Amino acid sequence: MSIVLLEHPRPRSPERYESVVNTPLSACLMTGYIASTLMSRHHDVAVVDANLYEWSFNKTVHELGKKSFKLLGVHLVYLWEYTSDIFEALSTLKENIPDVHINLYGHFPTFAFKDLLTEHPFIDSITIGEPEGTFLELADAVVNNRGNSALCTIDGLAFNASNSKTDGTVVKDDIVWNRPRKPDSNLDNLPSPFRNDYELKKKKGISTYILASRGCYGKCTFCYLDNFYGDESQWRGRSPENIFNEISDIYEKHGERYFYFADANFFGPGRKGKERARELAKLLIDNGINIKFGIECRVNDVEGSTIDALVNAGLTDVFLGVESGSQRSLTKFRKFTTVEENRSAIYTLRKYGIEPNYGFIMFEPDSSLADVRANFEFLKEMEMLNIPSITAHLLHHKQTIFQGTFDYKIKSNGSKPDSEIMYECDYEFKEKSVEVLSEDINTFCLQSLKEIFDNRDQKNMEVDSCTYDENDLFSRQMNEKLIEHFEDSLSAFENSEENALTTDLHG
Repeated sequence: MSIVLLEHPRPRSPERYESVVNTPLSACLMTGYIASTLMSRHHDVAVVDANLYEWSFNKTVHELGKKSFKLLGVHLVYLWEYTSDIFEALSTLKENIPDVHINLYGHFPTFAFKDLLTEHPFIDSITIGEPEGTFLELADAVVNNRGNSALCTIDGLAFNASNSKTDGTVVKDDIVWNRPRKPDSNLDNLPSPFRNDYELKKKKGISTYILASRGCYGKCTFCYLDNFYGDESQWRGRSPENIFNEISDIYEKHGERYFYFADANFFGPGRKGKERARELAKLLIDNGINIKFGIECRVNDVEGSTIDALVNAGLTDVFLGVESGSQRSLTKFRKFTTVEENRSAIYTLRKYGIEPNYGFIMFEPDSSLADVRANFEFLKEMEMLNIPSITAHLLHHKQTIFQGTFDYKIKSNGSKPDSEIMYECDYEFKEKSVEVLSEDINTFCLQSLKEIFDNRDQKNMEVDSCTYDENDLFSRQMNEKLIEHFEDSLSAFENSEENALTTDLHG
C-alpha cells in the first residue's frame, strides 16, 4: 500500500475525565473522510486504528513496521502528559523507515504547528484545518515522488523546508506555511466517510457517527472549532437528502438502528436551520427508517415544533451547550444566550421526554464566588444533579484554554506556551478563594468518580452485564455526598469572604 492513516493510542490521564475538551467529537470522522477522498481518487490506503485495537505505542510501531508505505497520516490528538509518547513512537518509526513522509492532521496540530514542526523536525508536514483537499494533494505529491518542491504549491500545508526552495510564508527558521485552503463550500460533494472496523466498533459499543455539518455560527471564547476551518469560516450543512442517503445506506447495509450526529451545532443558524432539520425528519419518517439518534446543539435553537418533528423521527439524546447558570459568565463567553434561555431549552426537551446531557463550565478564570453560587443554584433548580457520575463532572469542570481560542489569546498574552504544555494555556484564577475551592472540589470529585467506576466494575463482575444502574443505594449516597461537599465547601468560602468584608467595614 502507498498510504497509511493512523489513529494513535489514546491512554487516558487519571486526572482528565473530560476527554471531549481536547478534541471535538466531529474529529472522530476526520480519518474516514480523508480515506474515502483518497479512495475516490484510486489511492491505495489503509486505516490503522491503534486506539480501537487497544495497542500500546510500542505495539503500534511494531505493527506499522510490517507494512510498506510512502505516506503516513496521523490524526494527532492532544493527550496532556502522554503527548510526548506519541512523538517518541513517531520518531522511532521514522528511524526505522527513513523515507516515509509523516504528516499530522487534526485540531491540535492545526493550532500548534509552529511549535510541533520546530520541536520535532522529523515530522515532514502538517495539514492545517479541513484536511481532505490538502491531504489529497499531498498524497499525489508523495506517492508520485515529486519531491519537497511540490509541497510549496499545496494550500493548507505547513512543512519543514530546510533543503527546499519555497514560495510560501516562512513562519520561523525553516518552517513554511502555505496560504490557507478555503473550506469546501458544498459538503454534498464529499464522499461518505470510510468506516473502518465497523463490527469491532459495534462490539465495543461505539456509536455510529454522522457528520451532517461543519463549523458553527457561534463565536464562543472557549471554543476553537470555528477557527479550525479558517478566518472566514461559517456553518456549512449537508442537504437533508445527502444526509438521508448516508443513513439509509448504513441502515440497510449493517442493520444499524442508532446514530449520533457529531456536529458541534446540529441545527445551523436561524429559521432555515430548523427547516432543514424538519426536512431530514420527514425523509426518515416517510421512508420508514426506524432509528434512534442523538444530536448536539445550542440552547437558543431548541424550539418545540422542531424537537417534536425530530422526536417523531427517532431523536432520543441531546447534548446541550448550557455552559453556565451565571449571566455574567455567559456574557463573558460570548454565548449570546441567557440563563432564561437555558431554562427554556431544558424544559422544552423534557416536555418531549428527553433528559439532555450538558456542556457546563463550573469554574472559569474570572469566576467569583457569586458566579460559582449562581452555577450551583442553577444546577439544583433545574434538577441536573441526579446521577453521581454526571453530578461529579458538572460540579468540578474547570475551563481548559487551548490554542485557537479567543481566551487563549487573552490569557497567554501572545507568549509561547511552556514546552510541556504547548497547546494548553495554564492560568491562575482571578480570585484566590475560587482557585482553592476549585482544587478542593476537583480532588473530591475525581476521588468520587474513581469510587463510582470501581463500584460499577464490581457490579458488572457480579451480574456479568455491561449495563449499570446508578439508582442503587451506593449511587444515591454518593450523589448526596457530592452535593453536600460542594455546598459545605462553597458556604465556608462565602462565610469567610463575608467575615473579611465585615472586618474591613468596621476595622
